[in-house]
Amino acid sequence: MTAYQMLNVDEVRVFCIGNYPEILVYDPFTLDILFSLAARIQPDWISALHILRPPRRNDEVVLGVTTAGWVKVWTVSERDVRPREPIFEHESKMIHSLNARCLVCCTYNQRTVLVVSQGDWQIYDAGDFSQLCRVCVGPGEHWMGGDFLSADRIIVWTDQGQAYIYKLPTNCIVESRAFHNKQVEGDNPVMYGIVRPKTEEQLINAPAWQFMTIPLESGAEKLLMRGDCEGQIKLWRLADVSDHQLQQIQQAWAAMMPPPIGVLDQLEGEKNPPRISASLFLPLQGRLACGREDGSIILVPATETIMLHLLHGKHHDYHNWAQPMVLRGHQGRVNCLLYPHGRAHGMTWPIWCLGAWTSQSAFVVQAGQVLQLLVPPPSCTPRIQNCILSVSEDHSVALLSIKERKLVLLASKHLYPVSAIKWRPEHDFLMVATQDGSVYVWQMETGHLDRVLQGVTAEEVLGACDEHSTASGGGAGGAGSEVGLANPAVHLFRGLRHRNLAAIRHAAQRGIQQVLGEQNNYQDIHDSSKMRTCPLMIQGLRTNKQDANSHVLFFDIEALIVQLLSDEYTLMSPGTLEAHELIMSSQYQRMNILTHPASPEAAKKIAEFFGKVKDKAGEMEKKMKEKDKHGLLSRMKEGAESVQNMIQNKVEQTGFRPMSLSTCKDGNSSRVQIPRHLDVTAQTLQIGQMLMSLLHSWGLDQSLDHTCEHILGLLKPRVPVSYGLISKSGYMSLFMPTWHPVRPADMPPMTIPPELASELPPEMIQLEHHTQVFTGRGHWEVSPALTTHHLLALVSVANTLQDMNAATLIPEQERRRKNYIQSSKANTGSVGTNSSGEDEFSRQQSVIKQGWSTLTALHTVLLPDCVTAAGAPCYQPPMVEILARRWQDRCQEVREAAQALLKDRAKPHGDGREAAAGASRGRPAPPRPSPLPTAPPMQGGGGSSGGVQGGGGERGMEPHPHLDEDHYDEEMDGETCREIIAQSEGRRKQATAIILLGVIGAYHGQDAAEGFGLGTLAMQTSKALAYLVLAPPGSKLPAHNPLRRAAIDLIGRGFPVWEPYLDVAKVLLALLDFCADTDRLAPSMKYGLPLIPEADTCRTASNALTLIAEARPPAFITTMAREVARFNALQQNAQSLQLNIHNTVLHRAKTEILRVMEYLIVHKRCHIMDLMVEVMDIILHCVDAGHLKSRGLNEVFPSICGFPQVSHCPHTRRIATGAKNGAIAMYELRASKCQVIPAHTAPITAVSFSPDGKYLASYSMGENKLSFWQTSSGMFGLGASQTKCTKTFSTMPVPDIVRLNPQRLPKLVWISNRTVVHMMADGTEHRFNA
Repeated sequence: MTAYQMLNVDEVRVFCIGNYPEILVYDPFTLDILFSLAARIQPDWISALHILRPPRRNDEVVLGVTTAGWVKVWTVSERDVRPREPIFEHESKMIHSLNARCLVCCTYNQRTVLVVSQGDWQIYDAGDFSQLCRVCVGPGEHWMGGDFLSADRIIVWTDQGQAYIYKLPTNCIVESRAFHNKQVEGDNPVMYGIVRPKTEEQLINAPAWQFMTIPLESGAEKLLMRGDCEGQIKLWRLADVSDHQLQQIQQAWAAMMPPPIGVLDQLEGEKNPPRISASLFLPLQGRLACGREDGSIILVPATETIMLHLLHGKHHDYHNWAQPMVLRGHQGRVNCLLYPHGRAHGMTWPIWCLGAWTSQSAFVVQAGQVLQLLVPPPSCTPRIQNCILSVSEDHSVALLSIKERKLVLLASKHLYPVSAIKWRPEHDFLMVATQDGSVYVWQMETGHLDRVLQGVTAEEVLGACDEHSTASGGGAGGAGSEVGLANPAVHLFRGLRHRNLAAIRHAAQRGIQQVLGEQNNYQDIHDSSKMRTCPLMIQGLRTNKQDANSHVLFFDIEALIVQLLSDEYTLMSPGTLEAHELIMSSQYQRMNILTHPASPEAAKKIAEFFGKVKDKAGEMEKKMKEKDKHGLLSRMKEGAESVQNMIQNKVEQTGFRPMSLSTCKDGNSSRVQIPRHLDVTAQTLQIGQMLMSLLHSWGLDQSLDHTCEHILGLLKPRVPVSYGLISKSGYMSLFMPTWHPVRPADMPPMTIPPELASELPPEMIQLEHHTQVFTGRGHWEVSPALTTHHLLALVSVANTLQDMNAATLIPEQERRRKNYIQSSKANTGSVGTNSSGEDEFSRQQSVIKQGWSTLTALHTVLLPDCVTAAGAPCYQPPMVEILARRWQDRCQEVREAAQALLKDRAKPHGDGREAAAGASRGRPAPPRPSPLPTAPPMQGGGGSSGGVQGGGGERGMEPHPHLDEDHYDEEMDGETCREIIAQSEGRRKQATAIILLGVIGAYHGQDAAEGFGLGTLAMQTSKALAYLVLAPPGSKLPAHNPLRRAAIDLIGRGFPVWEPYLDVAKVLLALLDFCADTDRLAPSMKYGLPLIPEADTCRTASNALTLIAEARPPAFITTMAREVARFNALQQNAQSLQLNIHNTVLHRAKTEILRVMEYLIVHKRCHIMDLMVEVMDIILHCVDAGHLKSRGLNEVFPSICGFPQVSHCPHTRRIATGAKNGAIAMYELRASKCQVIPAHTAPITAVSFSPDGKYLASYSMGENKLSFWQTSSGMFGLGASQTKCTKTFSTMPVPDIVRLNPQRLPKLVWISNRTVVHMMADGTEHRFNA
């Protein structure tokens, strides 16, 4: 309905249109039909109308457009109106606009007409209705209406609650000479404004819009109103933008020389290439697929294309570098892409075979435009996993089988647009949520609608689907797993009920597979979440409607490190991994054997088996050497490999890349494997090369820059890169290329050679100057958060490459290094190895290691001084809060980088004291402004295709609990959302402050100037760390979260500071409980691949135990000895106490205790000698007594037998140990008891049993006495055994130089059953007879 007051008429008339071919004019007071407007030519329903009064005329002109696209023009005046007689049109013409929603004539000139339909808006000339311009709507939106802001400006609004302001091209402006001419290329409508609410809204129904102009004394005020389904009315005041301002924006963008980088700039032969409408990165292929408006799909190598645009290097000399591939199969614009399928504008989308790049099939099943394509979750049935889901514009959802090439499910009963898709595989349900709040539940196998839910029930069902997907996502079931699927009987019952033969057949097949299938219960210690993640992701950035060519690069540092280390570890054998201390399987296996009962017969059989295998291997090796006496086979193999490598390097240097297709024939069909443009290793190296080149501080150290370019393989950037960050909520902040942190007045002089500058254009010289300044100093003046994430990425990747046997980013050198490693592994043990080649390789590796070490030192310690020396007034230091949260990062290399940076920041000149001061007053450290944005992504001017996100998202600590135990019982239901968020933020800051205090205490705690020497702050920090370690696992503090791991690590690092305030026994038992399964879960601390949380906590606790034992050996040994004594007492009374002794910590952690004791025996001999009895108590508790029945202690645990204070007699099964107080501890292994004999008044130096076990000789260097002891038992072995001294001799005094050297202590050696030799370190001997 449209209200209009006609000329010479006092009342208002109402013009109505609807599902009838006339325009009815009503009297609004009586609702009588006054007259009607009808059509003679092609009568049809009128979809939109507009009424205007031409100047200098006494009648009105009514414009109408039918649903079929016919424009009708009526001229109406009051004198022509006759009751019950229709007025027919005066003109009629066909235009290209179906189902128009709005028709508006420009009130400023009455010459141009705006016609808005659902898919586009068009400008027509009112004289002959010829089309002047046309603009299509973006994906996911529909035009609803529009109006003229001025003669050359329009505003158009959509059903999603947004409005867009356009400037019309020249041929649409009446005052222009080009009016009504053909539209010139490049002169397109310019969208320069977006009208939308400040906060994002989810509208159920399309809103109502109204544009009005209010005349004022100073001019007209233009208002835009929007009313939504929630009863809210929003009002915008539209400001005028002058032509001069628009020209300035366009000129600034056009004046960029060189112009902004486009991802397809390397394409040749295209003057005005079609615009990119969709893009998708294919990680497995290493390609970027770009769909264009002409329906073509361009595939380019992603890493090579990025390097071509962003980095200098030799690749610019190659003609076919980043060669594209074109796929043509669409007739319309490509809206979006889905790997490995593509969809196009309209109702058809084809499937492409990635092996031959040919179109395989096309589906035409839905009536509207395809809006979205989805892939079913991996927990669905095998049949559904071979399908994809298509959401169409006609509100329908189709499930299409790619394998069977047919429709499985067509859900077409939705009344409103689809807003969400949820899956419930265990019940075979597909949940379709619409914008009106309804949820349609469909059966996937049968294709029937099960039920329709609304209101609260619909919300609960959708929430349950989200909870289930989160829970199943952490399980071990992979793709194709039958875990969590519905019972096949359910599908069979539904198929019988709906008489669906296909569903019955598939249910029977699944039932057979489920009965015959077997599940693999093997548990891997590696965290597989990053094992299959690509370290680089590319996403299109839609900044405006005219430019869809912007792309953002997302680097995943953890995935990059994982792939680099995985490639390195695959080249190593288990023995090599053990030699590099990456795994400790042999050590833990040996310890684990000692702690478990042993069968002598089984050990004998195993030894015989391994002996036979060893002999057989020796015989085979001898035969091979005899056949190849002169080494011809090995030399021919080496020569062939070297020639192959030389040819491959030469081919790649000339710019060619061999593409190998391997085929395997199966019957009459031939399957072609997918060709890899780059293998995974080369692609990973290129990604690392790009990342390190873009983040390195070029220009701060000239010698380091030369090393990076010629030795390490880094490339200098060509343009200043736009960096960004991602918040924890998934929002991105991106610095656009027009923003520079360095002002032109602060720019240092250029360093370009004069002869080169004279040959280059001024704009290129200016760009190079900006690039040098930004990469050197401007990069570190942006924000502290950006500095933190970039330093973490630089240091962690550099350390990874340094640990990889000094790897480099130059592909040729890296290939030669790996070939050398493989050839050296193959030639191990052969005669005539090339020693000069080994020396040259070792020299090169040392130079590479030194280069990575220098780069790490620059960005860890020297960066602030170097940036300040380069003229930067405001260097942004890394944030200690982020580094503290990364102290126990999941990735070992990132963890070590964060620890190195935080230790440097925690020095007295750093800002660690600020956090310490805040925590010392009983509250968290003073908060800094959050560096990560909480707003949606920026949408503004055109972006750069080189946007880099260095951090990969902040993986910090989980929500941390309060340190007050009573807080866990508080009820949170009555609190507001703001209070809950504030409490969560407070807990996070409190946990960060604890870690900062722990770091300062661990490395500077014994310095009184830091405040820890006073005792109060150390006591508070130690209690907080101990609470985090000892607190029972719960929902707020899980057993294996990063905060608990950080507390475990910091207690181990700063144990000398925390020891006076800790219950050492509780802490040690808690750590042993965490690492009780170290032999099964955790490798060494040098192992870089991410582990599951249990294994990571186990490894951290094991390392903390080692640090504690190394820092305070007496405390560790005495505490463990007391706990062993308590354990023995419980073991004797376990039956009466009904206690399962095998579940206690000391029993489960025997392997770890034995490992730590062996470490102390090797590295802390002095402390072991002072506490020899306690050490023997701990060792005998861990070592099973069955191992000492047939073997001696020197075979079972040889490290302890290196002390002369220990002696073992296999015949009598006794162990004697000399103590520091002069007593002898006699262990009876048969009776499992210990007898203490007061033997000397000074520490015992040596003890030794006679060969027959009848006598025991003891010697005390401090007393200069040697005694013989004899053990006697009662008659027939009854009664208690007694040990008495039979003889005592005086010995020669020992010089002081010998007393102070534990390695030169005298020893006792028996030469017969009754004669012992007192042997000095200088060779002097004295014999004594028992």
